[in-house]
Amino acid sequence: MTLSSAKTDWKAIRRDLLGRIQSGVWKPGDQIPREVELAAHYDCTRSTVGRALRDLATAGFLDRKRKGGTTVSANPVRKAPLEVPIISEAIRKAGYEVGYQLLRAGERQLDQTAAAELGLPDAARFLSIEALYLADGTPYQIEHRWLLPATVVGLTPEILEEMPADEWLLRNVPLTRAQIMIEAVHAPKDVADALQIAPDSPSLLIRRTSWRATQLIGVLHLYHAPGHRLVTGI
Repeated sequence: MTLSSAKTDWKAIRRDLLGRIQSGVWKPGDQIPREVELAAHYDCTRSTVGRALRDLATAGFLDRKRKGGTTVSANPVRKAPLEVPIISEAIRKAGYEVGYQLLRAGERQLDQTAAAELGLPDAARFLSIEALYLADGTPYQIEHRWLLPATVVGLTPEILEEMPADEWLLRNVPLTRAQIMIEAVHAPKDVADALQIAPDSPSLLIRRTSWRATQLIGVLHLYHAPGHRLVTGI
């Protein structure tokens, strides 16, 4: 039986497939139907089914092989996905009025340490962006972002005055892969000044390197004011 057309989106399909795994209809090691068969079953496109399968594979419930089909993981490792929301939207969802200030933007040379980490030449130049986000008029997050100019053609400081970088990127250069690191740090002086906290105060720092396919997009350092929480789940 297919899901109703009103519910046939990838999240509904994911829930249905996960229910089969958790109920034991599909057991560890079982091969599940092919994408084309599932698409026919749910009366949707293969891409919709594919997204549901990719999400379940990322969460550790499925093993996908290029020519070996898709099987239920023998020993599922459940990975809690971390959403990468639009910053202003996340602040709005938290119940605050959003404020945004572009502090500076311009092309700069990447420092040697960062260039080495990214496998780029020392002379690599990036569009450097610093922006402050406010919640109900109070400093909430500050971003330091470095974007590869060749990847973000058309993004100018004038655009950034009106539109945060993450919103422009979502519309024009959406990421397909990211490496994320989260750590507690002592806020550097410039960050502390922007967040209006004492120097060396605790701050939650998210470092994210993002790519579109194999093309590097850039690096983000997002500092959060004390008291910030991250909530995730599967």
